[in-house]
Amino acid sequence: MVANALAVPITGFWIMPWALVACTLMPFGLEGIALPPMGWGIDAVAAIARTVTSWPGAALTLPSMSAEALILLSLGGLWLCIWQRRWRWLGLMPIAAGYAALLLARPPDIVVASDVSLIAVRGGDGNYLLSTTHGGKINQATWTRRAAAEVGAPWPAAGSSADGALSCDAMGCLYRARGRTVALIRDGAALAEDCRSTDLVVSPIPARRFCRGPRIIDRIDVWKNGAYAIWLDADEIRVESVRDWRGTRPWSGLPERARE
Repeated sequence: MVANALAVPITGFWIMPWALVACTLMPFGLEGIALPPMGWGIDAVAAIARTVTSWPGAALTLPSMSAEALILLSLGGLWLCIWQRRWRWLGLMPIAAGYAALLLARPPDIVVASDVSLIAVRGGDGNYLLSTTHGGKINQATWTRRAAAEVGAPWPAAGSSADGALSCDAMGCLYRARGRTVALIRDGAALAEDCRSTDLVVSPIPARRFCRGPRIIDRIDVWKNGAYAIWLDADEIRVESVRDWRGTRPWSGLPERARE
């Protein structure tokens, strides 16, 4: 807010007028008269940005707002804008509830990329442990920003993570949270054992022919439905895919082979 309050007037009353003058003089080759003062304004805006972002607490990352919270904020704002009488202030209640919902937002415990090339699990400190640090930079940035988290240590090749939530060997990893155990398969040979002892299996290869007990998310599922977000609870495992969120649209149908 401070940066905008200072920079917007400079942009509107100094930079843009000089930009207009520069464009007007450009056909005559005289834009050099206007560009230096325009540059002074740009330098001032850049200095404001550097100064404000250096302050403690200048940036605060919060988890993404839920659809319900956004609806509450929108309805509260509309109520304030529509009515002119004293009851208009009742609109502050849904607005406050919408912002309070940010405190209750819970990021997914597991996120699976649309090609299973990258999987993230939420560690005890709230940060995401990644199956690999090579590639998938856009996914990494999106997941951590939406969860207000940071990238933690990569999955161990063998052994356990620092908080003990993730234990791995050459065949795959087991992730434990809230009384649930999830098998994160690296090698298809692990399916026979993990399918008998876990609540959910995430596999980079088709796994339904080999697993009959737990819930399964495999290569076919992500191919059809896109990336997955998973929340673990003692009483349920909640799963949401890109296709679930997006809904069925004429331009987002299944690939031909999936429809067959």
